[in-house]
Amino acid sequence: MRFQKSFDKRPQAAENGEKPYTGLSEDRMRERIVKTSGNIQTILFSTYTLIIVIVFTILVVWFYLWASDRIRSNAEDSLEGMGRSMQERIDSELGKMNDVSLNVLYSNLVKNRFQEYLGNAKQRETDAQAAANAVKAAKELADILTAAIGPSRPVEQLYLYDFEGKVYGNGFDNGEQSYRPEEMPWYDAVLAETGGKYISLPVLDEPMSRFISSREMQYSVSLYRLFYGSYNTPMGIVEVKQYFNRIFDSVIDFAETNPYGARVVIYNAAGDIVYPLRASSADFAYLAAVAAAPVGEGFRPFVDPATGDRELISVHRSGFTGWSTAIVVSESKLLAPVSVFAARTVFVGIGILLFAILLSYAAANRITHPILKIHRTIRNMSLQDLGSGRIGSSRLRSGVIEIDQLHEAFVQMNDRLKHSMDELLLSQSQELQAKLVALQSQMNPHFLYNTLATIHAMAEEGMSEQIMDMTENMSKFLRYFSSDASAVSLEEEIVHTEKYLEINRIRHGSKLDFRFDVDARLLPLEIPKLIVQPLVENALKFATRGEPPWRIVVTGIADGNRWRLEVSDNGPGFAADSLAALRERIREVDETGVIPALKLGGMGLLNIYIRLKLTYGKDMVFDVRNAPDGGAVVALGGSFRNLT
Repeated sequence: MRFQKSFDKRPQAAENGEKPYTGLSEDRMRERIVKTSGNIQTILFSTYTLIIVIVFTILVVWFYLWASDRIRSNAEDSLEGMGRSMQERIDSELGKMNDVSLNVLYSNLVKNRFQEYLGNAKQRETDAQAAANAVKAAKELADILTAAIGPSRPVEQLYLYDFEGKVYGNGFDNGEQSYRPEEMPWYDAVLAETGGKYISLPVLDEPMSRFISSREMQYSVSLYRLFYGSYNTPMGIVEVKQYFNRIFDSVIDFAETNPYGARVVIYNAAGDIVYPLRASSADFAYLAAVAAAPVGEGFRPFVDPATGDRELISVHRSGFTGWSTAIVVSESKLLAPVSVFAARTVFVGIGILLFAILLSYAAANRITHPILKIHRTIRNMSLQDLGSGRIGSSRLRSGVIEIDQLHEAFVQMNDRLKHSMDELLLSQSQELQAKLVALQSQMNPHFLYNTLATIHAMAEEGMSEQIMDMTENMSKFLRYFSSDASAVSLEEEIVHTEKYLEINRIRHGSKLDFRFDVDARLLPLEIPKLIVQPLVENALKFATRGEPPWRIVVTGIADGNRWRLEVSDNGPGFAADSLAALRERIREVDETGVIPALKLGGMGLLNIYIRLKLTYGKDMVFDVRNAPDGGAVVALGGSFRNLT
């Protein structure tokens, strides 16, 4: 054949003693490849290394950012929790003091005994009975105040002040004393708080310092409330005291033990510093800046006005006391664990990266060697070696499944390549032959004879209109039949098949009945020409063997990505031996892969099967059977994705 000759050109030239054409020499080709390409081992190693470096860098950076954020977040959350805990502890201690003051404030016994005590105190210097009553009232008042304080002693000292310069104490300091209101720094502020409490700043308390074993002078915090009489008129002031160290014990402990060196500053609504005590003048600007920081959840940037150091500050305000608790921490100290973690991450990362690069080099080398072996095999292969078994007869055993599979696939390809080339040429030749035979075999000469005889009879009867219709349909059908197109739309095939049936209906009259029921989605489908009309002709041929009326039905359906067309009739159906013979011929074609030479006579259905197989391959549908209620059914179909 012509195609086979072109493949055998080089061997023939060698046999004739001519120098075969080789194009560029192997050395020049190799030099050109080396100049324009890189070594496979270098490419693989570079690619693996680059991927490892990029992925590892991304992972390390992501992990560092995530971990550092977690470390910082945990540290800030810990400090935030400590800040809230300290504030709640302070509020708790001051709340106990407030409860004691309210117990005294709303106690009628305290009010009555305090009034009796004040009334008898004025007369006791001149009246012995009044003095005795004053002592009795003082004793009862002391018992009541002790009960108000309670056994747990949430306050260490309680004072009741009148507005005449007298004060009565209960606690460590019991009994009556005198005071000068104008000398008390809290006096005017308490009078201004007509309906609430007043909490003083910590003050050095010499009297209370005498009742504690420590040699250091103690500070105390006082809570004041106005004391009202029976007619809701102020009759004095209630003061409850507690040691500073007891109220601020959690703050003192945190300031001494926290690992970040964080500082705690507590100030009231006026900006006065409550904690720390004894702040130096150098700390004044710093504490003032802290007191001016906004209140809110979370840490905010803060700059030390004295040193300019970057710090973080978190401020919580108490709704009970009006005090704000600020925690200030150096940003460098807070992030010190992050720096340590970063150094360790870099050290470990470099080690892992070097180890990964070594692994990439080993992997590239392991892949390179078997590939080079396959390359040498392919480079030494010639056309004469195809199918000879001399190429790749032994296993590669590279240790890499994919490369071994590639080698085996190459060996199989080598064996099949020659067969595939011959099969391709044969299939092209057989397809062309099938097309020509199909175009010729489908036109039954008896159809032309009968049609011309029918026209002659109608002419004798003067049926000119019917003759015009019949000749027009015949002309269009013959023009379609003889056209050079190898593929047409299903719609066009059905139109000309219908014209074929119209010609026969003019001939047979009401004895012939036909119907088309085809899904509109199938109409644009491109199919081989003259693949439906022969089925209809075959159905008509067998149907007319029975009694009329003769029915021909063409049905087309679409199901997902597949289509199916059926031609059925009400004739006697296929004979059993005819069906068996057709199926045997189809089985031979499927098993051998060899398409028989087509010829006229008895090849209509097999012709259609072969053309479908060449067009749709494994996706084709071809089914020939007898219907349960009589008649024959021929179905064909395929896949929409095989449209040509």
